[in-house]
This record gives sequence, structure tokens and C-alpha cells, in this order.
Amino acid sequence: MHPRLAEISDVAALSALEAQVFSGDCLNARRFRHFIRSEHSELWCLDSPQGGIQAYALVLFHRGTSLARLYSLAVAPEARGQGLGLQLLRWVEERALARHVLFMRLEVRKDNAGALALYERYGYRRLRTLKQYYEDGADGWRMEKHLRGAIPVPDKIPFYAQTTPFTCGPAALLMAMRSLDKSVVLNRLHELNLWREATTIYLTTGHGGTSPQGLALAAHSRGFAVRLWLSDIRVAFLDGVRSTHKREVIQLVGDDFQTRCDNAGIITEVGNKSVDDLRQALAAGYRILLLISTWRLNRNKAPHWVWLVSVDDDYGYINDPDVDADLDQVATDNLYVPVSLDNLARMIQYGSAQYGAAVLLSGSLPPDQDAACT
Repeated sequence: MHPRLAEISDVAALSALEAQVFSGDCLNARRFRHFIRSEHSELWCLDSPQGGIQAYALVLFHRGTSLARLYSLAVAPEARGQGLGLQLLRWVEERALARHVLFMRLEVRKDNAGALALYERYGYRRLRTLKQYYEDGADGWRMEKHLRGAIPVPDKIPFYAQTTPFTCGPAALLMAMRSLDKSVVLNRLHELNLWREATTIYLTTGHGGTSPQGLALAAHSRGFAVRLWLSDIRVAFLDGVRSTHKREVIQLVGDDFQTRCDNAGIITEVGNKSVDDLRQALAAGYRILLLISTWRLNRNKAPHWVWLVSVDDDYGYINDPDVDADLDQVATDNLYVPVSLDNLARMIQYGSAQYGAAVLLSGSLPPDQDAACT
């Protein structure tokens, strides 16, 4: 048997197999149709010699990153013991590599001993416990495999998902602050209070975003040492604002933020920074909030804040607070997401002006002569 991509005509058979295999958290016909049509997923089937689907595997791809998620794998009860699950697992990993994906993640119930043994035997390692993850309240494991070799994943990385479309900056700041101080509260009120302190009032459209200076001031007021990296000292994104009134407000707020940063002694370095500069700052112990363009993630040309957790020889790893339910993401999909260094270098240059901004946090004031940041 050779795996084949599912078609819309397979939906009834897939739904029947789903009902056979799973007692809860089942995919319905509408979701199967969505995944079959989506460019962000692949649904592979194995047919029996007599006809009919005996097994399937569904993989979701995280655009702009080197990460995929094995969303579901099911084998019909009468077909178990023939190695079909392992065959599909190997196949979808090969397909992921063909799409330049090197990291596969999945969730498995803690009480599913057979599936857990399969994944561990085939190189998946447990990342973290998922408390009451399943519909019936059962716990699960989040697991990951580096398809070309093992990498260490830091333990207990804080994660917080933004609760509005415009609070990515506060959500990223909450995660970074929590990594330095375990007493920092991760909740919506703190998120919104940070936004109120750091908002630009308006952005190019919709509600106001948060500026690097606004986020720096919010962190400084909470006792963290902060410094700024900006490619341009001028207020960002004004060229994309058509309304004269909005431009005037954004300019006024931006100028005030920079003045307050200067008065607070927050060092602002102006100039283009590279991925290697980010690597050196991380090695020096800084937490980095990074402004990126989301074009490579979701094809939207929007400025977006993430927490850059680490950088190695091949990837940058980000905590992205924007969990997109429309793409069937869950919070742990956006935790420690690997992004190739080539992609990262492009993401940190926003728009035609290639604007770049980063907010660096530490637990104590850094020395002025710090080589990583001069």
C-alpha cells in the first residue's frame, strides 16, 4: 500500500474511521473538507487491497517556519498490528522534509500507551505536559522530533497568547518579563494595562499598536533594565497612515515616548542590527522583544511583536503570541517556533524602509561597555 492524498470524496469514509478510532475530540466532516482543501495541511490515506481507507495521517504546516504538527493519526481497529501507523509516520516526515520542515510536533494522550510507545520508539521526545487537554479532561503530552537530529529545548519557557488582535507587544513583553521574574502575572488585565501604557493610539489601520519606546517604558516602570535597538529614530509607519489627524497623533505620542525614554536613561542605539547581533545579545543574557513583518508567516504585511527566545547555528526560536484558531493552532504550536536564519533576517526588516526594532530586557542595568550591545 502506498499513501495517497485524501480527496473530498473520501470525507464519508474518513468520518466513519474517525468514529471507530476516537471516542472524543473527533474531526467532523466539515473539518475534514477544510483540511483536504487547505494549502497549510496534508491528509494522507492508506487503502486496503479490498478498498476502503484503513488509516490516515493529517499534518498541519506552520507557514514561514520550519515547524509542522502531526494533528491526527488513525488506524482502523481491524488493521492494527500491520505497521500502518509507522508507515504513515515515516511518510509524513519525508513529506515534511520535502517542504523544508525539520521539526515535527504532536500531542498524545497520557493514557494512550501504544501511541506513546510508537512515537518514543521513533525518536519523539516529551516536551511538556498538557493538563486537561482533551475533551474528557484527560492530560496529554506535547512531543517533538527534530527530523535531522536532536536539539535541546529549554524547560519551562513561559508562554502567553494575546487576547486581542492588537496586543502582541504586551503579550510578548509579559513572556519576556516572566522569564526574568517568576512573580510577573500572566493575565489579560496585565496585558491590557501594558497596552494602555505603550499604545501608539492609532496604527495604519484599526486599533493602535505598541511602539518599541512604549514597551521599553512599560518594562522600565516595572523595574527591568531596558535598552532599545532602532534602525531609525523617526516615528515608525507614518508613511502608511493616510489620515492627517492620525499622523499628527502618532507623531505626538511617538515623540513623547522617545523623550520619556531619554529622561529615564534608556539607551537607544540607532542603526541596522543583524542576526549575529541578536545572537550576541542573547548570549549576554538579554531577553529580546523583536518587531517582525508577518508576511512570511501569514502573508499579511503587518508589524508584529514576538519574543526571540534563542538563536543557534541554523534557527532562531520565537514565542509568537498570535495563536490563529482559523489555522487550527493551539498555544503550544507557537511556543519555541523554529525559523530559519534566512527567514529571520528578512522578517526583522519591515517594509520598503526595512525598519527594524528590538527591545532588550535584563534584570539589572547593563554596563555601557557591554560588547554585545554597542
